[in-house]
Amino acid sequence: MGKRTLSVDRHCTRDQGGELPQRSPGKTILYAKHIAASMQGSPHFPAPTLPLATLASHIQDLEEAEVVAMTRALGAANARDAKLVIVEGDLRLLRSYVEAVANASAEEGEAIVVSSGMSVKERSGPRKAPVAVKQGKTSGSLRIDVRQPGGTASYCWQYSTDGVHWVDAPSTTYAHEDIANLTPGVRYQVWYRTLKGDVMSDWSDPLALLVV
Repeated sequence: MGKRTLSVDRHCTRDQGGELPQRSPGKTILYAKHIAASMQGSPHFPAPTLPLATLASHIQDLEEAEVVAMTRALGAANARDAKLVIVEGDLRLLRSYVEAVANASAEEGEAIVVSSGMSVKERSGPRKAPVAVKQGKTSGSLRIDVRQPGGTASYCWQYSTDGVHWVDAPSTTYAHEDIANLTPGVRYQVWYRTLKGDVMSDWSDPLALLVV
């Protein structure tokens, strides 16, 4: 088998068509701060293509512009959106940098991406991940979905902030779970296992998500 190529989740950055995902400036600020804090001082990222100090400055500019935009002053929203585009461009540059660093390491690629505060996704391949996690419908929530449930089963769900101490979410007989009352700005890990008859499976690989 050839080496797997890693791709970083685009999250707040522009997609290939140039369209902006529907994310508020506040959520972009939160995400960008998380990336900056995660990459700061990391031995994996000694020379980012965009200095982290520059990202921090642009985040501050966006925060200040957002405060003014909240007053609904004439032209403030457009000025805020211009600052938002700058931060999104910063995140796009850093995403490409993290991808390059991760793909240069056959052994630690995924761990490098996760350490940056970003998420891993496959560039290509015929198979989808058997489990996916995404933002929930409300702030401070997430949704975990088993895309290929494989028959009737009971599902046990857990989540964690450190990968050591796990909290049980309610078990279900359907292949998804919505977990609420989480802390925005915190990165959570989630996993699941199934019970079919008397047979309990192992826990799945954990997936991580920054909850907003």
